[in-house]
Order: sequence, then C-alpha cells, then structure tokens
Amino acid sequence: MGFILRTAWRETRSAWKRLIFFFVCIAIGVGAIVALRSVVQSVRLVLTTEARTLIAADILISSDRPWQQGTPERIAARLAAIPGTSRIDSIEMATMARPVDERAGISKVVELRAVQQGFPFYGQFTLADGRPYDHSMLRGGGALARPELLAQLGLKVGDELVIGRSRFTIRGVIGVEPGRSLSAFSLGPRVMVDYEDLAGTGLLTIGSRVVRQMLLRVPDDRIDTLTRDLQTELQPQFVRVRSYRDRQEQIGEDFLRAENYLSLVGLVIVVLGGIAVSSVTRVFVRQKIKSIAVMKCVGGTSRQILSVYLVQALGLGLAGSLAGVAFAAAAVAAIPDTLNQIGTLTVTYGLSWSAVVQGVGVGVLVSLLFAMVPLLEVRQVKPSLLLRQETTGRRADWFQIGATVVVAGALVALASWQAASLRIGLSVCLGFVGLTLVLHGLGWVLTRATLPLARSRWFPLRQAVLHLGRPGNQTRVILLAVGLGTFFIMGVRGLQVNLLSQFALQVGDTTPDLFLVDIQQDQLDGMRAFLAEHLPAGAQSTLIPVLRARVTGRGVNLEDVEDLQGRGMLSREYTITYRGGLEANETLMTGRFPRPSVGPDPLATPEGKSQDQLPEVSIEESIVERFGISVGDVMRFDVLGRPIFARVSGIRRVEWRDGRSGGFMFVFGAGTFEKAPHWYIGPVRANMPDPALRARLTHDLVVKFPNVSVIDLREVLETIRKVFGVVTVAIDVVGSLVMLTGALILVGAVAVTKFQRVYEAAIFKTLGASSRSIAAMLMVEYGLLGTLAGAVGSFGALALVWGVSRFALDIPWRPALHENAASTIVTSLLIMVIGVVASADVLTRKPLAALRAE
Repeated sequence: MGFILRTAWRETRSAWKRLIFFFVCIAIGVGAIVALRSVVQSVRLVLTTEARTLIAADILISSDRPWQQGTPERIAARLAAIPGTSRIDSIEMATMARPVDERAGISKVVELRAVQQGFPFYGQFTLADGRPYDHSMLRGGGALARPELLAQLGLKVGDELVIGRSRFTIRGVIGVEPGRSLSAFSLGPRVMVDYEDLAGTGLLTIGSRVVRQMLLRVPDDRIDTLTRDLQTELQPQFVRVRSYRDRQEQIGEDFLRAENYLSLVGLVIVVLGGIAVSSVTRVFVRQKIKSIAVMKCVGGTSRQILSVYLVQALGLGLAGSLAGVAFAAAAVAAIPDTLNQIGTLTVTYGLSWSAVVQGVGVGVLVSLLFAMVPLLEVRQVKPSLLLRQETTGRRADWFQIGATVVVAGALVALASWQAASLRIGLSVCLGFVGLTLVLHGLGWVLTRATLPLARSRWFPLRQAVLHLGRPGNQTRVILLAVGLGTFFIMGVRGLQVNLLSQFALQVGDTTPDLFLVDIQQDQLDGMRAFLAEHLPAGAQSTLIPVLRARVTGRGVNLEDVEDLQGRGMLSREYTITYRGGLEANETLMTGRFPRPSVGPDPLATPEGKSQDQLPEVSIEESIVERFGISVGDVMRFDVLGRPIFARVSGIRRVEWRDGRSGGFMFVFGAGTFEKAPHWYIGPVRANMPDPALRARLTHDLVVKFPNVSVIDLREVLETIRKVFGVVTVAIDVVGSLVMLTGALILVGAVAVTKFQRVYEAAIFKTLGASSRSIAAMLMVEYGLLGTLAGAVGSFGALALVWGVSRFALDIPWRPALHENAASTIVTSLLIMVIGVVASADVLTRKPLAALRAE
C-alpha cells in the first residue's frame, strides 16, 4: 500500500499541470451542487412558510355540507393522539351586506368568514393602517372588512354593517389576510366576524350554501400521514382534506415542479463534471502509456498500476470536492442583498451540512465512476510499447465492458438520488446513453464523409481532415464532451424557459385582478362605456354572458336520487356561456365549435326536429374522460327551470391557468341564450397599482351600477407573485450557474487535448509549416467538431425538454427553436476559438524543446 501511495503522489507531482483540470472540474461540479442545494434549502424554507399562509394552516378540512354525525368527534380523536396539534373552526359563505340606513338603497354580495380565536396559524394578518390583527377586534359584534366594500357602501371604520339579522361594528379594514387562494372563485369582498356571532345572523339554515372548515396545525413529520388517513376516512362523506403541500393544490404542484427542476439541475452539473473527468482521464492515460510500460518492465503488475491511478483519482476527487465546498461558501456569501430580500420575504442563505456531505460524496463518486473505465486501459498497455508503436486494433475487453455496465448502473442510481426520482434519473440517463451512441456514430460518419477533403490543395484543410481519422484521434472524445455539454445546457435552458412561462401564465401581467359580477343585460353598453372611460391605457376587460345550468340527461334520466348519485358531479350546477368561437386559452381537440343558433326559438323541445336543428354545445375534455360523453350525443340541461336539449359538436381543452377569458365546461353556440334572462361577468386587468385609484374606480362603478359586485383579487395575486418571484429567482440563478459551469467544462474538454498537439506542431514546424497555417488547421478541425456536436446536442435537447416537461413536470412543452439554432452557431464559434486559444503555447513553443520533451 505504501508503494501505491508514494507512486500516486509522485505521479501527481510530476503531472500536476495536466491533472489540474481534473481537479477544477470536480471543484466546479461540487461547488455548484453544494451552493445549489444550500440555496434551494434556504429558499424552500421560505416557500414552505409562504405556502402555509395560503391556507393559514398545515391541513385544511372543508365541506359544503353539514358535518355528519360523529365526524368532528372522529377528527378530534385523531388529533388527540398526536401531540402538539391545534385546531381552529371556520365558516365561509356568500351573503348580502348593507348599511344600517336602508334609505341608502344599496347592498352588496360579500364573502363572509367567521373564525375562532387563534386564526391564522401561519402568516401575518395585518390591517390597512398597519396594525396587527387581534381576535378581540371581532368579539362582541365586531367585524373587519375589505376597503372596496367600504367604498361601495360609503362606510368607514366605526360604522355599522347589517348581515342577516345581526348588526356588526366595523372595527378595522383588512390589509393582508392569510388563507385566501386563487383555487376558488370569490363572489365578493371579504368580511370577517367572530365564529360565535355567526349563529345570531340566522344564515345557518337548511339549504344555506356554507363551507365549513377546520384548520389544523400538525407536527411536520405527521402532516402527510394524517392527510392521507383523513382523506381515506372522510372522502365518502363529501369532505375534502388537503395540506399546504398537497399536489392537488396548484401552488403545491408548482413547488414540486420547482424542486424537481432544481434537483435535475444538480444532476446536470454532476454529469457535465463527469464528462470532463472522463475526457481528462482518458487523455492522461494515453500520455502516460510509456511510463506505464516502464513500470511493467520493472515488475509492476496491472493491478498495482491501476490502484496507483485510482488512488490518484480518489485523492484529486476529494481535494477537488473540498475546494468546491470552499467555492460554494464564497458563492453563497457573495449573494447580493437584493436576493436576500424578495418582496416582503427575507431569505437567509448559508451552507447546510447535508448539502456539504452530499456534495463531497457526489464529487468522490463521480471521480471514481467516470475515471474507472478510461483507467482500465492500463491493463492493455504492454512493455513492448517501449520498443515499437502498436496501432493495431485489440480484442474486446469483456472486463472493461462489464465495468462500463456497472458504472452505468451506478450513474442511474446517482442520477435518481440527485433528481429524487427513479423515473427522472432513468430517463435522463437513457437520454445520455442514446446521445452518446448518436455522437459516436456521427464521429464515424464525419471521419468517412470528410475523407475526400484529404486531397485538398489547402494544407490546413487537408491536415484537419486527416487529424479527424488519425490513430489516437480525439474526434469522439470532443464530440462526446461538447455534444453532451450542449445537450444538458440547452436542456436546462429549455426547462427554465418552460417553467418560467408557465409561472408567467398564471400570474403574468395579463392576469385579471378585478372581477365584475352580476352585470345585467340592459347595463352591458353602459358598462363597456364606463370601463373605456375610466380604465387607464393598457388595461384589458372582457364581458362574458353566463347562466346557471344543471345536466339532467344524456340518454338517461338524472332527476331521481339514485341517478344523481350514480353520475356524481355531472349533475351538479355549472356556469355556462355562449359565443361564436374559441378563446385564447382553449384548443379544439375533436369535432367543431358549436354553430350559431338561429330561428325564432332555438331552445324549443326537440319533438319534430332533427338533431341538425338542435342547439349545439362544446364540452371540456375532462367531461369526456370522466363520464364517457362524446361528439354526437344529445344532452339535456335544466336552464332557468326549463329543459334544454343540445347536441355535442366538439370537445375542447381548456388552459385553466389562463384566466383572461374564464373557463367553462359547457359552451353553446352564438345566440343560443340571447333571448333568455342571463347576466354577465367581467374579468378585468385594471393595471392600477395605486390603492386610492382602485378604490375610486370601485366607488364610481358601484355608484353608477349599484347591483354590480366588484371583487378585487390584487392582494391574492400579489401573494402568489411573491411566492413565484422566489421560485423565478432560484430558477434564474441555477440556470445561469449551469450555463457558466457547462461553458467552463467545454473549455477544459477541448483545452485538455492540447498536449497531443505539442509534438504534432513541432513536427509541422520542423517541416516548414508556419504558426498561421497550424492555427488555420486547428480552426477548421475544431469548427467541424463544434458545429456537429453543437447541432446534435442542441436539437437533441428538444427531446429531453419534451420528455421531462410532459412526463415529469406535467407542463406544456414550448420549443424555442431560435435558441437551439443560435446555440449551434455559438458552440461552433466557441469551440473554434477555444481550440486555438488553448493551443497558443503550442503555436509559440520552439520545436526543439517539444521534440526533446518527447
């Protein structure tokens, strides 16, 4: 063992310049992983806290029906078995509110919420004047209200508000309220009262549309288990149970996508570092062939020599990993203050021990795994190489092939560990293997395809082509390193673009922040004129006709209880609309959009009519998947107490995240309900950040249209934007980190081959070639390799982005072909420049010194 350690140390000392890139690759990769993981854990802590504020609890239990007998007791028993749990009861409902003075002649729809003491478990509930919320403000008939409600009713703090049979004194104006989410549509401004005061309003009667809630605070390690158990137990009772990180919640899904993306970035950095390590090791072994032959001549065995270089790789990997930790510490400490404070969130960054241990472990594993296969070539070196140069092909080395398989399996395990998913790790590794085979095949094709150019009269072109196919050439090594590097860099870039565009779609600049409800038909022209006059430039508004309808048949009758239970949610009430075409957030999947309804009475019963004369309806694709309804079926609806028959003309896919045009399960053709009583809703992008201007807009609108409810979603949107802002910054930072890391590794992968150029350049110069001719030769050679590898890697990344977006992240795939084309050009130029610059000392070195060194 002493011989192995001493020899490894001597080899490292004598060849440290050649091995420095091995060290640097590991340091960069480990530094990126440690810094990335530490930043992710810091950001995730903030995101987790902010996610809890969206439901104000760890677990939210809700039902739109009265609690069944024994249900609260069973929930209480489960909580009693878990130490450290707490519970708050809450009730939400839509109701009417008005001033005490009936002569005002105005009342508004409000979203009433009654809460117990202790609300909220998470988040900072503050009033508009900056005061913190205290439950004493609600006791004894107190109420808190949104500012837009006060503007609409002409009230102020201290005035009284009538809700049901009770009077409430307005004791404050709601500023920031935890527990509001975009997952549910709000019918009016928020009013909060004490839970004990709600019974006196007389609103909790049979048939009231009330949502009963239980907010739970649970130890973190019991959240998932308790959520699953409660979901299983309470689902038959029409009770919904979800946690703050439940994937059924859209925000929870986005958190999971961001975590998967960041884990995948860590994997990419590891693979890029491994590619560079493999390239360096392979070139190093070929440079040490004569030294290996000498050691074998004096009695060294292949096992001893292989152990020497494995210990060397292990030492370099450990040293590089420790240097990477230092690099990560410096990088995290250098994070600017602008990233520490994001909106109202404060993120404290620092290295975590788990990230350090994981980074060092990954660095050492990568060093051994990617160095193992190239080092096995030591076994093929014969002592006779000291006397002659053998260029004949050797037989297949089954041991090396077996080692390659083992390394591939270890790489899959490592990838799955980094990505926290066996499916993602396996998918990326399969893409890695597939692209490797393609690049090797393209290397062979390039060598054969360029052979005719070997007869060119231009010396640089002729020699560049000959270099591509010469014995011991680096064509496949450079193609593999550059191609895979480009593949992963553009893959990460593509995922970054898709994720950020998905976030922007939900909370972008076009997302509506005001909803107008209950606009009557005779107010339509006046409302359009009012919005055109009062909204600033750039604002967007849409007025959508709506009705309420219930599906009562499709070849079966859904009027009795048994049929309703059998069909489930198909028989619930839906909001329906009619129009003449698809909206921006819709895609026609099958059939066609409903044709306009014409004639004196398009809603007449179907007796004596053919199906072609019936009104047509387009249905959303989930209706097809859940209930088996298809194009051509005739459905029966109950609209305003009247049976309506319509034929299904087509199936649509709705992008529910895009709220600019709303979303509807059933859309009828233009004109279908023009003669029926209906109303309009208006999603509006007001583009008014100033609260005073928004309050003035709301007041003026309500004065002119007293019946219209104005729902301001700006606060909720700002909360979601704040959370997504943290995710966006994290994605931008790590995406830039991968681009930088990949560029450095590409530089090294090309620069490491310069040691083979020294002897060749010396021969050319001895024979009379100029440095300019040699530089031109290198530019042609590296330009060909860079163009081919860049094109395959860049456009191959499209398949990676599609697969990960479609199957792992479950988001739409939006290819950016212009970026892939630009990447090919940039890669070609970059490799060309790197090849020449990295060989600068080759071009300027005296031939005699190079020949003596050999």
